[in-house]
Amino acid sequence: MSGTEPPRVLVIDDDELALMVMRRLLEAENCIAEVSSSPQDALAMLPNTNFDAILCDMWMGGMTGKEFYQQVRKDFPDYLRRVIIVTGDLASEATWEFIDERHLPYILKPFSRSELRRRLQEVIGDKLAAAAPERTAPPPWDGVERRKSRRFTVRGQIRVRRKKWAVGQPDVWRVSNASREGIFFVADRQYRVGTEVWVSFPFTGRDDDIEQEGFVVRAEELPEGRWGIAVAMGEAAEAARDKFECSQADGRRHHILVQTAEPPVPPPPPGPASDASRAAQIEEEARRLAEELTQLKTTHDRVIDQRDRMAEEEAVLKTELDKLSSAKSEMTGEIGELKSQMVTLEKVRAEGEEYRFQATHDSLTGVWNRAAIFDLLKREMLRAQREGTSVGVLLADLDLFKNINDVYGHLAGDVVLREVAQRINSAVRTYDAVGRYGGEEFLVVLSGCEEEPIRHAERIRALVSAEPVVTREGPITVTLSLGVAISSRQFPEMEDILRAADAAMYRAKRAGRNRVEAASVSASAENPSQ
Repeated sequence: MSGTEPPRVLVIDDDELALMVMRRLLEAENCIAEVSSSPQDALAMLPNTNFDAILCDMWMGGMTGKEFYQQVRKDFPDYLRRVIIVTGDLASEATWEFIDERHLPYILKPFSRSELRRRLQEVIGDKLAAAAPERTAPPPWDGVERRKSRRFTVRGQIRVRRKKWAVGQPDVWRVSNASREGIFFVADRQYRVGTEVWVSFPFTGRDDDIEQEGFVVRAEELPEGRWGIAVAMGEAAEAARDKFECSQADGRRHHILVQTAEPPVPPPPPGPASDASRAAQIEEEARRLAEELTQLKTTHDRVIDQRDRMAEEEAVLKTELDKLSSAKSEMTGEIGELKSQMVTLEKVRAEGEEYRFQATHDSLTGVWNRAAIFDLLKREMLRAQREGTSVGVLLADLDLFKNINDVYGHLAGDVVLREVAQRINSAVRTYDAVGRYGGEEFLVVLSGCEEEPIRHAERIRALVSAEPVVTREGPITVTLSLGVAISSRQFPEMEDILRAADAAMYRAKRAGRNRVEAASVSASAENPSQ
């Protein structure tokens, strides 16, 4: 063996028998074969070992050959030109579409050593020939007759006859590879994909050889003007025909391209030199017509191809249009359902707002109820403590309200309470809060009240007593007595400031009513009943 390091080849297949056969074929070609039944394990081997070629089966359980190739392309782009696809599926349109789009080398099952050598030569190059073992001369015969075991070599042939519009005699070719589903052979002429043929295999040369239907699924141009042809047979041919018809390809451009001889030119009769010149002209004219015919056929095929592409594009557009129409219908239904849900949610929200309002507001006057105004006062005092500001509290009481109920009735008293509440609301700022403290008493919370809140209380008192309240029983004059307190160190808690404002209010009543009194530290400790 030469000093060149043998090529290192990685074989990936989940079939143990296929791995064993491929290993022996590679070792016969003086290659170092490493096998793996898992594509994931094979991917883990690539960073650590430099392989000259990778033989990957197309259909495996954990990962297909297409997925393996895409993973190699993503993580190991240097190996893209070293991948050889191995497949035994002659009728799979998806397999050949994947191979053709990427111009990948491939090997058909069952394996052929000559085909394997040719593919390795394409991928590895001169390194395969350099690593080939040197031929040694056979040992001299020692004159002893020895019995040798018989060896049989099957050299199968195939006869191919086109079903329709057959021209000339059937073709006979030598088979390179064969399986239960199809045959692969090398021909001197081109067969178009989609051609329906009659196949005799093995062909013995007799006229009564059995023929079966075949379907051309693969045509690959080889060196020296030859073609590698794959023909599916039996059930595989029927499946391939169905797939081919579903692809909407025009069958007229997939028939066998029969190489017909040029129109025979009758030999010139013996005569003068003018007859020879005329024969040359006729031959030249025939050649010109043959070239024009070839150009017309090429143009015809191009037009057919363009028509097929337009038909495919139209089919794609129709499919997309159907999808969009279906999506539009689904979206219309979803939009209607969302609108219905929005209406329901709006009703629920409105009901929730109504319940919240009823839970936090006084049903008679519409201002905050006692619990809600107490909660607002607590929050304002906490915020004032954090920000270092003050909160003003006004406690207002209607003067002589019991006399109004006794003289005018309770319905008139309710009208007076509602009107007084509205006047107090209109007199305060938008961010202040007014609540019903109890009976005829109202509590006003002044947020951020830095100055003495006496001015706010006087404005409220003046507005309430400015005009009488109009009722069905007649106009009623009303006045307010107000006690004012502001949060400070003396009144740090809500109970303290309320007690101080209540004491100031009672001082205003004792001083003659319809007036405002400010709270003091000493007054907060007084008993309001005194």
